[in-house]
Amino acid sequence: MSYYLPVLVWAREYNWSYFKGDFVAALTVAGIYVPMALSLADNLAHVPAINGLYSFVFAPLVYALLGSCPSMIVGPEAAGSLLVGTVIKANVDSGKGGDNDAVLQATICGIVAGIAGAMVFAAGIARLGFLDGVLSRPFLRGFISAIGVVIAVDQLIPELGLNRALENKPAIRHGSSVDKLRFIFGNLDKTHHLTFAVAASSFLVIMVCREIKRRLQPRYPGVAYFPDRFLVVVLSAILAYWFDWEGSGVSVLGKVEAASGHLFTFRWPFLPSSMTHMREAMGTSFLIALLGFFESSVAAKSIGGNDAFSTQLSPNRELVALGAANLVGACFMALPAFGGYGRSKVNKQTGGKSPMASILLSFFTLVTIMFLLPALYYLPVCCHPSFCMMRY
Repeated sequence: MSYYLPVLVWAREYNWSYFKGDFVAALTVAGIYVPMALSLADNLAHVPAINGLYSFVFAPLVYALLGSCPSMIVGPEAAGSLLVGTVIKANVDSGKGGDNDAVLQATICGIVAGIAGAMVFAAGIARLGFLDGVLSRPFLRGFISAIGVVIAVDQLIPELGLNRALENKPAIRHGSSVDKLRFIFGNLDKTHHLTFAVAASSFLVIMVCREIKRRLQPRYPGVAYFPDRFLVVVLSAILAYWFDWEGSGVSVLGKVEAASGHLFTFRWPFLPSSMTHMREAMGTSFLIALLGFFESSVAAKSIGGNDAFSTQLSPNRELVALGAANLVGACFMALPAFGGYGRSKVNKQTGGKSPMASILLSFFTLVTIMFLLPALYYLPVCCHPSFCMMRY
């Protein structure tokens, strides 16, 4: 049982002296990546923003119980979120739903995550973990970098304040990056100056802080964990509220709520009534599963195990853990979630020593959903997409 449930190993070996580090690490990861989850859902996957937060509620918790890498943090990624958006785009283009059909979009998100999770889980049961050596790291990084270019083009539209000019042009909204670049250059005269100023200022602050950290880190290693992006989010929301940027034409995140109107609505993703969507999502879900597992494998190998625990990295157990995490999340229409190198490294280097950090991250995200969503209303849309771009 300890092989299939690593929690039985690390829970016995857990030392409460680790709790402080786990707590600080979870809080740090939450401060950086919870705003990013909102952006991934709203801007890339085109689903209600809260579905991105659902991924950080369920996936880290399940992975903490089943995963074999103590420092791994599982959550939504830009690549998987963008691929979810392509499935939703295909349904809109085929006339099966509209851009504002949040219920359908959330349902499709759950179906994609469920199929991807089922594929990964089945691969783990079949002990196909040896496949983690099939694709090379340069191939994965090249693919992810290409997605980064697509994301950058997509986010130029809200950062220039051209959202309203795009409202009546669904062909461009769901078009290629080339179509969007043509639209951007053809409508530069319609740029909303305040929106652009806010976006440019936020980007500039993040880049300056990044350079300062790079220069100071050799002498002061702790400066790497200064929460500059989190402070940009908080400060921009405060300024948007104080100066009524919404009334001046700046788009804000608005009310964050579930498509069904109720938090944590359970919906089994494999219903017979969803068969049409399942067929259309099959190919993209397979790509999400493949990419997610290989990226998780790269992250796990880069971060390594933890000397404090006797658990050993196992590709087969990773498949089972990641599959189970996505199956549980899919029942609540969460975005697909896999391991990420960036947040896992932040977790480990800010004191995270055990899977307890993942459990605490789930708790902090749950608290955000239950009590802090109203505070996110005034978050400018032109600010939080920059988190996706900065990932690359």
